[in-house]
Amino acid sequence: MSNTATQLPPFGWYPDPAGSHMLRWWDGQAWTNRLEKPRPEIQTAKGYSQQQSTLSRLIAS
Repeated sequence: MSNTATQLPPFGWYPDPAGSHMLRWWDGQAWTNRLEKPRPEIQTAKGYSQQQSTLSRLIAS
């Protein structure tokens, strides 16, 4: 039997999976209620890519 663990993305700011055009804080386990407007001093989490947006939608619930 194979034990496949899903690796969650690291904590950080990500584009809001709810589609608000803001950044939402991912605490490494779940989305929080913290939202920020995109601005130069707040960078999206390291390694974020559009391909990860699928994972963001899956863990949004």
